[in-house]
Amino acid sequence: MIKFYQHFFLLALLFFVSPSAIAAEQEYSFSGWSGSELPVFYASPSKINKATRLVVVMHGRRRNAEEYRNQWQEAAEDLNLLVIVPEFSEKNFPQVWGFNYGNIKTEDLVPIPESLQAFSAIGPMAEEAIKKFKLKSDHWGIYGHGAGAHFVHRYALHRPDASYTLAIAANLGWYLSMTDQAWPFGLRDSGIDDLQLKQAFSKYFLLMLGRADTSTQPNTPYVAEHFDTIKLQGEHRLARGRNFFKSAVTKSKELDEFFKWGMVEVPTTKGHSNTEQMVPYAAEMFYARLR
Repeated sequence: MIKFYQHFFLLALLFFVSPSAIAAEQEYSFSGWSGSELPVFYASPSKINKATRLVVVMHGRRRNAEEYRNQWQEAAEDLNLLVIVPEFSEKNFPQVWGFNYGNIKTEDLVPIPESLQAFSAIGPMAEEAIKKFKLKSDHWGIYGHGAGAHFVHRYALHRPDASYTLAIAANLGWYLSMTDQAWPFGLRDSGIDDLQLKQAFSKYFLLMLGRADTSTQPNTPYVAEHFDTIKLQGEHRLARGRNFFKSAVTKSKELDEFFKWGMVEVPTTKGHSNTEQMVPYAAEMFYARLR
């Protein structure tokens, strides 16, 4: 009888173990580039098969990679996606310069060697994940929300030769605009020329905007410091996103380049939220495009 209860207790523990406890084990380290080793949290379907596709997710300004992984757990299972979320620490990639802007320049605008730029980690990381998890397709996507979306839209512009199939940026605060403003707010001194812009426009990129993301107040000291410049792009995140996309359309026409970018406005109700409002839409887009 004692053995029976012992077995029953063990089975009960296995049955009632929380998803977060399982998720906690889904982590590895990436060191396949010249920069610092990066923790990588991942979510995967219960069984990886020939239809599984990779999505790289960029965390927000709180550097909360594990939380972002948890936000994608359900989508990974339902839509057969392997989702990896690298964590770029504040220590090694400080402030907006180190993360949002891809670590391409210091706060004093001193260029950082390309091999150490945060952007340089993404391609090798995706390639390693495809091999590590034995995926049958090299089609992969990249997604970011908030600070992560800053990273993604700049990655699309600074690294148009990257091998991603689809990039999605959701609810950024401001943009690398199609203007002659000085970098990081415009193209002057960005190192991005017309040939790179043409290449960027020829790749699939989706801008996702939440219709409720309309706060007109700065949410960080950096934003407060630069708010006059940021407000030139629009009154709030929704307006700034609309204006950026319009300017990109105009720029692509000037360059006579076929435009593969798109924009969707998600009927959100909770301001700047990511989990309930943006992730399900983005996951469906990846499911459709990464086939």
